[in-house]
Formats: sequence, C-alpha cells, structure tokens
Amino acid sequence: MADSRKRIALKPHMDRIREWVDTGKTDDWIADALGTSASSVQSFRSRNDIYRRERGPREPASVFEGVLDHGERDGWGLWLDPSIADDPIWKEYWAGVEAVVVKVAEDSIVLEADGGEARSADDSATSVATLDGTSDDETSGMPRERGRVKWFDAEKGYGFLVRPTGDDLFVHHSEVQGDPSELAPSGEVEYEVGRNDRGPNARSVRTLG
Repeated sequence: MADSRKRIALKPHMDRIREWVDTGKTDDWIADALGTSASSVQSFRSRNDIYRRERGPREPASVFEGVLDHGERDGWGLWLDPSIADDPIWKEYWAGVEAVVVKVAEDSIVLEADGGEARSADDSATSVATLDGTSDDETSGMPRERGRVKWFDAEKGYGFLVRPTGDDLFVHHSEVQGDPSELAPSGEVEYEVGRNDRGPNARSVRTLG
C-alpha cells in the first residue's frame, strides 16, 4: 500500500533531522515524527549530505572505569569497576571468559576474548561477583583467620594483608566489608582465605578494633 502521508518541507527541520540521524533514529521514525514519508526523509538526507554513521563492532555499548597496575606491586593487571557485574552484556558474553588477548595502541587498549566458554546466566551472578580474577569457589562457612594490613591503595582498590604465617595475602576492595579505606597499615583484620589462579586471596574482610 502506497504511503498516503503528504510530503512536507523538510529544510526547516534540517538540524533536528541531522541530530536524529546522529543518534541512530531510522527514516521511518523521523518520518513519523514529522508527518511525512520515509522515502522523503531518505531523499532529503541524500540531497543534504546527511549520512548515517556506521557503528563499528568495537564501539562500546557500556563504559566502565578501570585501574591499571603497572607492575609496581602485584604485577601487571587491570582491575574493573565492580558495577560491571550488573551489565547485561558482561553477563551474557564475558562472565565465563578465562583469558584475554591484550592489544596495545598509542591511545587505546583493546581486550579480546581468548577462548573460554561463556557460563550460563544462572552461573554468571557468582562468577562476576569478584572482578579481580578470583574464582567463584564457595567460601561460605570457611574458617576465618586474623592478620594485619601490609598496605592498601584505596585509589587502585587493592592491597595485601599479612597472615599469621608471615605470608602476604592479596585483598581486593570488593571483598572488604565496610569502607575499604579503613584498611590502614598494621591494622588488624579478620578474613576468609580463598584461592584463584594467582594463589591465595582474602575474602569477606573486616577490620577489628
């Protein structure tokens, strides 16, 4: 069925059309908004060099902050904002990824999945709860021990505790109960000991005294 809507003058709406196109609105959507036909909108765009910007496959749908460890303390690494755990794209595509390929350019760092099978949505809630690389082993009911803070960088979001054995124990801010900035050097803490592929790490950390 032919489009029965009238053709209207689109030139007075040029700025609005350009803005709508930039935000991804379709010709049909623009036509409905202006009360004209999609073919009129398409012709108008062509005549006035209003083109759609192709969205590349790497253009981010979500943006989160991260912190780079430049190797001074715990080796090279990237620590992500824990709120990424709630992102639907992360849950669907990245929650089960075990390793990534890092591609470094002058103005960007690109992470690409390197193998690893995505977990189901039911499993993702556990696996993304700790984004410092900790495994999703259950820690509930594990014995707790006491130690002290060796150092903790609140800006980077991680640090180390000292166990009763004298060994260092990695701690990420997402595992701290309360305010992580309260982890002052030599302060006493209580925690559970978990493990990931880097070794032991502190879980469910709380300050004492």
